[in-house]
Amino acid sequence: MRINSKSLNRILLFVLCVLLLTVLMQISRSDLLLQWNLSKESQHTTRPQIKNALTAEETARLQTERFLIIYDSQWPLSEKIKWNAEQVLTAMKKNYRSVEVGQLHQMGEHPTAIIVTMSDWTALLRDDWIDSYVREGGRVLFAAAPENNDALFALYRKLDMLEVGGYLDTSEVHLKTSILPGFADQTYKDQALLNTVLRVKLGEKAIIHATAGNGLPLLWEVPYEKGSFAIFNGTVLQDKVNRGLLSGAISVLIPDFIYPIMNAKVMYIDDFPAPFPQTRDPALFRDYHMDVPSFFKRVWWPDMIRLARSYDLKYTGVLIATYDDRVSPPFDWTTEVDKESLVTYGRELLRDGGELGIHGYNHQSLTSQSRQSDALGYKVWNGEREMYDSLVAVRDYVHSIFPNQELHTYVPPSNSLDEEGRKALKRALPDLKNISSLYGEDPHDISYIQEYGVGSDGIIDLPRVTYGYQIGTYEKWMMANAVASVGVFSHFVHPDDILDQQRSNDASWSEMYENLERFLRQVKERAGWLRSMTASEASDEAERWIKGEPVFEYRDNALFGYINHFAGTQYFLLRSDKKVRRLHGCEIQKIDSDVYLVKANHEKFSIEWMEGK
Repeated sequence: MRINSKSLNRILLFVLCVLLLTVLMQISRSDLLLQWNLSKESQHTTRPQIKNALTAEETARLQTERFLIIYDSQWPLSEKIKWNAEQVLTAMKKNYRSVEVGQLHQMGEHPTAIIVTMSDWTALLRDDWIDSYVREGGRVLFAAAPENNDALFALYRKLDMLEVGGYLDTSEVHLKTSILPGFADQTYKDQALLNTVLRVKLGEKAIIHATAGNGLPLLWEVPYEKGSFAIFNGTVLQDKVNRGLLSGAISVLIPDFIYPIMNAKVMYIDDFPAPFPQTRDPALFRDYHMDVPSFFKRVWWPDMIRLARSYDLKYTGVLIATYDDRVSPPFDWTTEVDKESLVTYGRELLRDGGELGIHGYNHQSLTSQSRQSDALGYKVWNGEREMYDSLVAVRDYVHSIFPNQELHTYVPPSNSLDEEGRKALKRALPDLKNISSLYGEDPHDISYIQEYGVGSDGIIDLPRVTYGYQIGTYEKWMMANAVASVGVFSHFVHPDDILDQQRSNDASWSEMYENLERFLRQVKERAGWLRSMTASEASDEAERWIKGEPVFEYRDNALFGYINHFAGTQYFLLRSDKKVRRLHGCEIQKIDSDVYLVKANHEKFSIEWMEGK
């Protein structure tokens, strides 16, 4: 049988195509393409051009919002609420001054709004100035439940109180409006929300935003002449985790109130990749007939990938090389580590758009403070030199497999770190952008607690807010508050939580998975506008948000925004009951009743309103 030249050419072409496809498939399965992409991304990372919307003189001429915080240094609760209010207004980029109640004669210029952090209002009513201030258009937030005294009864009808009784301790919050955008009609009941509330009955003028136990009004606003009052009838605004509620209370004070946010959704997996114990867990073997490494490879990781794809997540995995507890050199990764986990999981993590960060060479917190190490059951480092050596070892370990991988993120083991450890991180990890520890408060002063900000060393502080697979009511409350105050969802889990009876609460993996999925579903349904990103991407957004200097000008039927140190797109939350007529330099998305997400594409932008509502 003779094959003509045309048929032979077709056969050769077919063979070449098969060979080419085979080569491409092999490349796609190898690390070569991944490393090339990482190198390409690294080469094209450029600093954005910084733009200013206004000169200093132009900014000074604007009539921007100015807040006055009145506090009583003799009352600890007042000091704590004052501190929280200062942090909220700082994040909102609003001008404020804090004045001791005894120094009100030094109040200075007429503020746009006043935040009162004391329960006893007696000193405020002298000369009837607060009544005159609100009558003429001023706005006042009382941020703590009032004392039931003569000062309250001199003012209570102006606050639309019809009846006043005694106090009640309650652990429940019911959101009646969009005071936490996206979470209206949600009820949170947890002992950690313990609140002392004054029993009051309100009239028809009051707009109630939240209630406590027994339906008692917790947060409401009421118009008075040309101005308005807002009243928080509780004691929890002293706590950091309630900053979203405080942000909401501030935002209802001023019409068309707008403030910047990060707009980021970040999900961390601590101790991943890491060597899994080569053992059998009785419960896992009973349910899955697998040893521990097989379970994580064949069940846990596919389930986590499924969650990421269903709920728009990019995982930031922070790895360790070994679980040994040595805190002195040598840290010989060439003989002490098993590369298989990093090769397998690291490659898949990066290919799905995730990030590899550092948890440490081992799981020993970088602190030379024995009090912290003893509390965590860890060893004490001798000093910065040993910490540095361990970090260089884990850096070299990662680069032996992913030579072009920049290491931007560090998460402290057990969320503990001291200044020596931070200095070692700065020296050992030249690409480090952010440290991600904890946002919430620690009464034991063991954890490394952070505010979102830029450290004096240039590293971004990017704290995590919530944790775990077994998410309770309080964690859901923390999440909703972080979304409302700074526009952030930040959560972390450990692979081996399932192996620990205390951390898993003795639940099966299927139960833990379902609980986590319900939590992520709520985030998607209630705050689906948040942008998914890795920790290093979020640190870039945080820096843009932190360094941006927005100011706003209110004109007839228009809001004008000007951003100095504009380094690219920035996001804002806007609360307004007006209808939008025209936009310039921005886009908006309605995310709740009278609440909008504003995307500013230029350093100058404006929103024009229709006449009327």
